[in-house]
Amino acid sequence: MTKCIFLDAAGVLLDTSVMPAQWQRLIAEFLAPRLGGEPSAWGPANAYAIDRMWARYRDPGGTPRETHGRLRRLWLREMCEKVGVPTPRDAGAVAEETRAWVAARVSAPMPGVAGATRSLRARGFRLFTSTAQESLEISGYLKAIGICELFDETYGTDIIDRWKTNAAFYRKILEHARVRAEDAVTVDDQERCLDWAKRAGFRTFLLAPSGAASSHEVIGSLSELAERL
Repeated sequence: MTKCIFLDAAGVLLDTSVMPAQWQRLIAEFLAPRLGGEPSAWGPANAYAIDRMWARYRDPGGTPRETHGRLRRLWLREMCEKVGVPTPRDAGAVAEETRAWVAARVSAPMPGVAGATRSLRARGFRLFTSTAQESLEISGYLKAIGICELFDETYGTDIIDRWKTNAAFYRKILEHARVRAEDAVTVDDQERCLDWAKRAGFRTFLLAPSGAASSHEVIGSLSELAERL
């Protein structure tokens, strides 16, 4: 019997198409008063630095806990260089504070997410995230939507120190959450991730347009999930 639901973030809980513009505006609001520079320069600087950050994540060269802080510092340094201000000595702390502050103000829910997650929680399901991003950032996004308190844990790669690249990611989440695979389902918009989850024992749901062909169960929205469980 399903007791626990693990939800991917990007494309399942979050509409990433509307996030960059909010990030660029909020970065300027937070960093310009603290570090100086023209407020209008911070948005383009963030767009430049975040592209370089994602490129580095393709070959991180370390575990998540070793990598996230290092890439955050590089992200802040490259933004400062673009804007033309000195990088602060405590770059790691400033970068973490910046990402937490911005994430908690970026409101980018997929349609119907707030109502669907509240309904699932009201029915007694335990909710978790299962995202490749950092938990600090994901919890911020969920706070902005007003649903963070519905989740037992916002799993990102930092908490379990595993990249989301194989079945070990899902096995580690189950171990950390003390959940049996037979009690768990997961929802993702990427089939390869669901393939890994299925190998770890999860029941798997692909969030995709109605009628999509898949080896996983297909739902068109999170609201459909409750009907299938």
